[in-house]
Amino acid sequence: MRLKPSFDSDTASTRERILDIAESLFAERGFHATTLRDITQLANANVAAVNYHFGSKEALIEAVFERRLDALNAERLNALKAACSASSQAHHGLEDVLEAFILPAIALTHSPHGAGHRFMQLLMRAFAEPDHAVHAAMRAKYAPVMQRFARALRSHLPQHSPQRIRQHLDFLTGALTFTMAEADLTDPRATARALVEFTAAGLQGAPTRTDMEIAS
Repeated sequence: MRLKPSFDSDTASTRERILDIAESLFAERGFHATTLRDITQLANANVAAVNYHFGSKEALIEAVFERRLDALNAERLNALKAACSASSQAHHGLEDVLEAFILPAIALTHSPHGAGHRFMQLLMRAFAEPDHAVHAAMRAKYAPVMQRFARALRSHLPQHSPQRIRQHLDFLTGALTFTMAEADLTDPRATARALVEFTAAGLQGAPTRTDMEIAS
C-alpha cells in the first residue's frame, strides 16, 4: 500500500504558499530559470509537496495562471453580461463592452499584498518568453472569454472583420498588461476610463478593408 506523503496539517495553506512563491519567482526569474527547489526552499516545503498538490512543474505553472485568470475571467463575463443586458438602453455601447474587459483587470492590481501587480508582471514574462507550453495554457484560459468579447465588440463594429476585431483585442491586452504591471495606478477607475476611451477611438477610427482598398 502506497502511503501519501506527510505535509503540514493545513494542506490548503501549503498549496497557497507554493503558488505564491512560484508566482513571484516565475515573474522575477522566468519559468525555465526557476527550479522546483527554488520554490520549495522559499515556501518551506519539499519537492514531494509540489508533486502531491500539482503533479509536475508544468502543472504548477498552469495552476499559477488558473488561480488568477479563473477569477478574472468570471468577473469579466459577469460585467459583460450586465452590459449586454442593458442593450436596449441608450447608454449601452462599445465603451460599455470595453469597460467590462478592462475594469476588472485594473481592479486586480488593488488586490491584497500586491498580488495583482505581481501577476501582471508574470503575464508580461509569459508574453516575452518563447515557452510554447505556457502560451498554450494561457490561450486555453483566455480563448473562450476573448471569443465572447470579440462577438460583443463586433455587434458594435460590423464594418470590421472578425480577424480585425481579434487583432485589436490583442493590442488591447498588451496595452492593459503593460499598464497594470508598470503604471502607478493611484486612481484605477480613471486609468481604466482613459484606456477605454483610447481603445474605443482606435477601434472606431481603424480603417475597414474597403477603406484600405480605396486608399491603395
